Formats: sequence, structure tokens, C-alpha cells
Amino acid sequence: MAPEEQHFILSNLPPGPVQKRLALCIALALLVAFVITAGPLSTIQVGRIDAFVPAYATAMLVNDSITAILLFAQFSILRSRALLVIANGYLFTALILIPWMLTFPGVFAPIGLIGGLQSTAWLYISWHAGFPIFVIAYALLKDADADERLSRSSAGIAILASAAVTAGLVCAATFIATAENALLPRIMLDAVRLSSLWPYAAAFAALSNVVALIVLWLRRRSVLDLWLMVVLCAYVIEICLISFPVPIRFSVGWYA
Repeated sequence: MAPEEQHFILSNLPPGPVQKRLALCIALALLVAFVITAGPLSTIQVGRIDAFVPAYATAMLVNDSITAILLFAQFSILRSRALLVIANGYLFTALILIPWMLTFPGVFAPIGLIGGLQSTAWLYISWHAGFPIFVIAYALLKDADADERLSRSSAGIAILASAAVTAGLVCAATFIATAENALLPRIMLDAVRLSSLWPYAAAFAALSNVVALIVLWLRRRSVLDLWLMVVLCAYVIEICLISFPVPIRFSVGWYA
């Protein structure tokens, strides 16, 4: 690809003032939503709606799958290892939603179709702590891509091989969360209430996203970098909404 053509690719195009303002507005709106939900709305009791879980998971699965496909397509053009990594990051989040939904109590079975009481929560931690690892790897590989890129003939093989590895990671996380459910630390008291260990697991996941956000901020250059930072902000706020003021499922914060 000619250098002048690369400027129109999402991972190379620098963000303009309008895009920066939009990203900032979205991040601030998420922060305001957290303050309102964790404050004035925190005392409101919401009924359990089991249909919400598959609807949410399906929407996220479609969204993340489309994003992964678009990023794989950009990788096939630029053959950038960094793009391959972040494409697999979105593939990871899409695939792990499937066992997360299958283990969720009350969706397909009273205690989940597979796994046990702790499975869903630990898959959630794997999901939200795993994605920022892909983001960190993406940020660190961006500079190396300028000197070394994959050949055109190996791009398809790289996509298939990396996707297989990502699927293997999801299978491994699922196996640990389901087959070894009894050995995992107990972060769920029952199908609704989270235990006193949850804040530590949630803090680990949130800190992983904060670290990824800092690394990406220091190496930001493109539109893709900007919106990945927005995604990481959303992940941190999501984890906090579940944890504060009361860590419990089907609360206002949990639905938000």
C-alpha cells in the first residue's frame, strides 16, 4: 500500500479536534452516569429480569465480532502485528461472552447450563482483565510495526493461527471456571449477592484497564487509539458500577 493511502486507515489516521471532543464528552457522560447511579439511584430496587442477560450478551457478541472482523480486514491491508493483536482482543471478548452467558444462573438453567456458582463471575473477571492485556500488547507493538511487517502471503495464515490461539485461551478460561469451579475463590455468595472477596477481584480487573489506558495514552497517535481509550474508560466505570455502593446483581448499577 502506498504511504499516502495509509492515512485513510483507522489505525493511521490522527484524530481531529471534533473526534477528541466527542470522545471526551462520552467519557464524561459515563462518569456522570456512574456518579448518579452510585449516588441518588443506588437505593432503588430493581426486579430480576433474566431475559436481560442473553439480550445484552447477544448485542455485545455481535458488536465485538463485527469490530474484530473489521480490524482483521485492516490487518490484511497493513499487515501490522499490532492490528492483529487488537483484532484478537475483540475476538476474545466476543468468544468469552458465550460461556459467560451459558454459566449465568437463571438464563438457560437455574444454576447455569454449565459450571457452578462461581463460574460466571470468574469468566467476567477473565473477560475484563484479559482485554486490557491485548490493548497493552497492541500499544507496545505499534512502534515495532514501522520497521517489520508480515508479508502479504502470510497474512491469512497469521489470522487463522492467532484466532485459533485466542479461541484456545477462551476454552482454557472456560475450563478453569467450570470444571474447577469448586477450587476457585468464592466471590459469589449466591446467584445474586457478591462476597467480600469481590472488591479485590474487581480491583484487579479495573487496575488492569487503568494500566492499559496509561500505556495507550503515552503512545496514542491514531483514531483507533483514541476510541480504545474510551473503551477502557467504559470498562473501568462498568466494573465500578457493579461494585459500588453495594456489590450485587440486578441492582441499578448492574443494569447500567
